[in-house]
Parts: sequence; structure tokens; C-alpha cells
Amino acid sequence: MARLVALLLVLLPALARAQERPGRAPFRYFTQLGDEVLARVDAVLLGKVESVTAVRGSDVVRVSVATWFVGERGVPPGEVTLLAQHGDFFAGTEQLLFLKRFEGGPRYLLHNRVTCNDPDFEAKLRVLEQNVALRKLEREEERRRQVRKLLYDDAAARDGWTRWHAFHELEHVRRAHADLVTREDREELTRLADRSADPSFRKALLKLLQEWTS
Repeated sequence: MARLVALLLVLLPALARAQERPGRAPFRYFTQLGDEVLARVDAVLLGKVESVTAVRGSDVVRVSVATWFVGERGVPPGEVTLLAQHGDFFAGTEQLLFLKRFEGGPRYLLHNRVTCNDPDFEAKLRVLEQNVALRKLEREEERRRQVRKLLYDDAAARDGWTRWHAFHELEHVRRAHADLVTREDREELTRLADRSADPSFRKALLKLLQEWTS
């Protein structure tokens, strides 16, 4: 007994120190899509609805997966099963799906989706791929630098959806990561806004940047 007590006296301080060690900081995307969507879902994939089976007022939806973006591939790896409200899915449609696991099991629930016939589908897919690529940058400073570049590039995009997406991402950054965009960045964005041929976008971006610095 005395030997056991002595051993505990040696081990307890070490255990206490281990418990006090801070855990690994949560991964931050520094984007709204990353922080508020990708960080909260269990899977993101591009797939085709193969079958929809009605079961007790709900639908069991089987989806064949063309591309996995986020999440663990299931068994079999080429398909997933969703539980959905009756009439939400139709066989043959292709969709970009954002999913959450149902009660921790192998099936999923829908969090959000984009259909492949959405007029802005290609732009939305490109933005998703950009955000997924941020996961490969382990150092926060690298992610911050890349997000700053994406914000500027997307604000200068030709298509309206991408420009306005960049605007909403800037709104998010101002709320959640205000120090990410530097004074020099805001000056560059101001010059970019002044050159914009989209009067609504130019007005909104200039207003946001003015409020940011006031």
C-alpha cells in the first residue's frame, strides 16, 4: 500500500500538468463558407440521385458519388444514403450536397445543396474548391494570406455571383476576423471598387470599406 501511495504521489502532478495543457486550436478557414458551413457539416460531395424510396412519410435517398470534397467515404465508398422529407429529391438529378450525419450513423441529413442546373453552379463549385484547398494549409498565416488573395481576386471577377460572394465574405471577415484585411488591402479594394463597371457592387463595396475604416 505504501508503495502504491508513493507511486500516486509521483504520477498525480504529471497528470495534472497534462490536463492543464491547452488543446489544439480549432481550424479556422477565415471565410464564411468555411467557418459557418464546412466546419459544421460531415460531408460535401457531388452526386447523382439514383433512387428515392418512400418510408413512413419520409424518403430514403440513394446517391452515387462522383466527387468527394469533405468527409469520410462510406461503405460502399461510391454512394451515400440520405433521409429526406417526402418530395425533396427526384431520381436522376445531379447535385452538390452538404450533409450532416443522422444520429452519428451511416446515413445523412441534408444541410444544404446546389443543383447542377443552377445558373451559377460553376462559380459556386469553384468557390467550394478554393475553400476546401484551405484545409491543406496547416499554418494560419498561410490561410490568412490566401484568403486575402481570394477576396481581392473574387471582388474583381467578371461574373456577378462571384463579385457579390466576395462582398459577403468581406462582411463576414469584418465581423469575425477584422484584422485579416489590412489598411493596404482596403486601399487596394477601394481602387478596385472605383474601377468596377457594376454600379451597385461599387456603391456597396465602397460603403463597406468606408465603414470599416471609420
